[in-house]
Formats: sequence, structure tokens, C-alpha cells
Amino acid sequence: MALQTPSLLYATTALSAIHLQALSNQSERVKSAPDIARLMARSLEHFRIELQDPGTKGSDALLATARTLCLAEIHSGAIHPNTWRAHIEGAKALMSASDSTPDSPRKANESFRRYLNRWYRSIVSLTALNGNGPPIGDADAKALAIPIKTEGPDYLDDYWGFTVHLADIFRQIGAVAWKRHQSTAADGKLIKLDEDDFQEEASSLEASVRRLIDRDATSQPAFYPGVVEGLSAETIKEFMLCNEAFQHTALIHIHRRVRKVPACAPEVQQSVKRVLECTSQITPASGLSPWVMLTTPMFTAGCEALGEDRAEFKRLLTSLHDTVRIPNVLQSLRFLELYWANDQTTEDEDWSHFLGK
Repeated sequence: MALQTPSLLYATTALSAIHLQALSNQSERVKSAPDIARLMARSLEHFRIELQDPGTKGSDALLATARTLCLAEIHSGAIHPNTWRAHIEGAKALMSASDSTPDSPRKANESFRRYLNRWYRSIVSLTALNGNGPPIGDADAKALAIPIKTEGPDYLDDYWGFTVHLADIFRQIGAVAWKRHQSTAADGKLIKLDEDDFQEEASSLEASVRRLIDRDATSQPAFYPGVVEGLSAETIKEFMLCNEAFQHTALIHIHRRVRKVPACAPEVQQSVKRVLECTSQITPASGLSPWVMLTTPMFTAGCEALGEDRAEFKRLLTSLHDTVRIPNVLQSLRFLELYWANDQTTEDEDWSHFLGK
């Protein structure tokens, strides 16, 4: 597909170049590497041309290009800040356009399309938890949060390490946390924030996560069809630990960013320590494994960690970078060290307030 689509070929080459540079201990220089920036630029140049071509306009190849450009930006630690969000917005527009076109060429490979759909759903859910912008597609929503969609089977996605229903909850947490984060509207007017409403939302969100935790304690979630047969018993156990780490990541976001309880609160530290316990039991491994999916839980829990737990999260993130060589992991660690050293945040502030500083 890449050989037939120049934008995808250049994007794939750029992503490969990022990994090659990181493998040679040059993670810090990825963002300023002229060759990588040039490959990204060539991909975008062809991407704009291909979007105008009726023959490729609605193809999965262009959606794969948006995905690959997004991954390249994220893995690099963002060559151009915030552009990875733009690529996700672009993917959303491409999917909407192709779904509304009956004769779209996208249906050449249904299994690949299902993979792209899974990628999109999960990346949008993780983006919702990121504090540098509103949830994708929900920026103009007037309600505090979007409805939790928990219809259908709850598969544990082996590409992301958490379940479908948890991904939906992530999106709602992000929507509420974003509303909570804003103190003024775009026109400068104060937004009226009802504390009781936020606390009610927090209770509802926490109850949803607790239901998943209680359910998984008695019967583990299923994988997508055909996946579990290729997994060892140990790998299945590690996927369950990974999913649990993400569940407690959700709880940390609810407590810190919606309830606004301090990091030292028992409910926050309980989840921080559980994330630490879960991630410590997962064996470091390269390639597609539960280990490579742990940046978000380690970063989120690491931000709220206290005392000796901070040193443990630093050790785990260093080990993660040494294993997968993704520059973004190193940048996450650098951010944590700055955040821990900062003593000017007020009690109700969290890492999302520190991003602008």
C-alpha cells in the first residue's frame, strides 16, 4: 500500500527514521533532525495532492497516512507541537467522507479497515485524557460530558492494552476534565461552573470504572476473535495487569482533574500504588506486548507519585525507553522530573496546568 501511495511511503519512512535515530541513542535530537523533518514535509506535500484525487480520496491508504503521521509526531515527542492532534482530526474527516461515499475504494481490505477503526477509537480516547486541548470531535459539546457507550462486547484491545468500554469512559473523563480545566470562555467571559454537577459527574464516572474493575476480578475480558490463541498464559496475565493499570489511570484522572482532590489523598495514592504494582509485574519486552503500552499509566501515576514511588516510576520509564527506544517516553520522563521539582502549583492544580509552563 505504501509503495502505491507516496504520502504513506514518506510517512512510514519518517517513522522508521525516528526509530533508527532513537536506536542509536539520539532520542534527544529527533525533533531537530533535518532529514526526518524533510520526510514529514514530503509526506504532507503528497498527502494534500492525493486528497484532491477522486481515485484515492476515500481510500484506506490515506487514512493509514494520517495514522502514520500521527504516530511519527507522537513517537518523536512532537516535531511540531499539537500537529498530532490535527492528524487525528484529519483521520476523523477522512473516515466520515469515506463512510458517506458508497463507491469509495476503501473496502479493498476490510480487516485493515477494522484495524484502522480500532486505532482511531483508542487514540481518540487517549487524546481525550491529554490536557492540551478539548476531546476530538467534542469541542463544541454543550453538555458537561458525552454519554458512555457500553453497548456490545467489551473486547480487550491487544494493540492498546485496555478494553473498548474503558476507552469510552476515557472520552467522557476527558470531556468533563476539559470543562473543569477551563476558567474562561474563548470570548474571555467566565464560564459558570457548578461544583455539584462536577462532583456528580465524578461519582458517575468512578462508578463506571469500578464496575469494570469488579467485573474483571471475577471474569477476565475477552480478546478480539482469533487473538487469544496466539498468546501465552503469562502474556494474557500481563494484558490483564495492563488493563487494570489503565483502569486506575482513569480513577486518578477522575480524582485529580474532576473531583480536584489533592495528590496526597488516600484514594489517589491507592491508585498510584496499584499502577506501580501492575506495571512492575509486566516483563520488559520490545515488539507488540503489554509492556510497550504502559507510557500513559506510568506517566499519569508518576505525576501524582510521592516519596520513593517517584524513584520507582523513574526507573520503570527509563527501562521502558531503553526497551522500546521511543523518544516520547524520554520526554515524558523529563516532564515528570520538572513537575516533581516544581513547588509552585496550588493544591487543586495538576499536571495539565503545568503543561503551559
